[in-house]
Amino acid sequence: MSNTAIRYLTMLRMVPRYPRTITTGELSQRLEEQGYSVTMRSIQRDLEKLSVEFPLMVDESSRPHQWSFDRETTMDIIPALDLPAALTFELAQAYLKPLLPPRALSHLKPHFDEAHRTLLRERNPLGQWPNHVRVINRGLGGQRPAIDADVLETVTEALLREYKCQLTYQARKWPEPEAITVHPLGLIFRDPNVYLIGTIDGREGIRQLVLHRATTGELLEEPVDRPEDFDLDFYIHSGAMGILKSDKPVYLKLRCDKPALNHLIESPLGFDQITTEIDEDTFEIAVTVGDTQDLRWWLTAQALHCDILEPVWLKEEIANTLQQGLARTRQTLVE
Repeated sequence: MSNTAIRYLTMLRMVPRYPRTITTGELSQRLEEQGYSVTMRSIQRDLEKLSVEFPLMVDESSRPHQWSFDRETTMDIIPALDLPAALTFELAQAYLKPLLPPRALSHLKPHFDEAHRTLLRERNPLGQWPNHVRVINRGLGGQRPAIDADVLETVTEALLREYKCQLTYQARKWPEPEAITVHPLGLIFRDPNVYLIGTIDGREGIRQLVLHRATTGELLEEPVDRPEDFDLDFYIHSGAMGILKSDKPVYLKLRCDKPALNHLIESPLGFDQITTEIDEDTFEIAVTVGDTQDLRWWLTAQALHCDILEPVWLKEEIANTLQQGLARTRQTLVE
């Protein structure tokens, strides 16, 4: 392949999809960084020539001209999308569609469409995969809160570039929305919500911001002040996402029924879980978990199939919750 052809391919890869754009000056600078010394006039001629074969768009009303690819285009540049890659896109679409707003997904739509065409085109059992697979989320399946697409784009760009962002945010306990400056540290998708983890100027500690409560977002080109000891995985496993009741971990010991709770053997509650077979109907587990509200909800729901052996204070708390629930149910029956 000639050096010119390689330069053409390199340049095409630098042109973003609409609504993002790039100028000939920016292309010249980036090509220079790649070892190609080309004048802006030559780049302009190259783009005009390539636009005959590729879906390139130019905004001639601006100076300098702004170039981009058509929003709906798919690029048929080798390597072509193969079956495993097409299948991956199909599965990604199935998982992401319930989580992200339509405009956020629209950036991937051309790839999803191409993947679907590839699977239909190929005479291969994988081509029928979408007809045999469904994604079902656990829980009651209630409608997910809508997230403003501009807010999500602002937050994701701020995370990737490690910049601050400003959000108009309405916390549950705040009397009215406030403009806050956020230092984004991570994004967590926890059905049914999307959480921005970060710090807020003027407030202490790591915060969880539920994105559907933000109505506007603006990227601030100022570097994030990131705590040196912050680790997103450690933050999650500390129990912070389960509504912490205290910072102290809980050493939990349960006696569980088979087969109702066999999934605990396959999917341990924690890294240090120890499982002991008692008999053909029972097993015990010992594990360190976060002291969270989620833990209490789970223990309450599983009361029919497990006994809390330790700690005693948690056993008493769950028993009290169940007694109150039973009393309320009986009162309703009487009425």
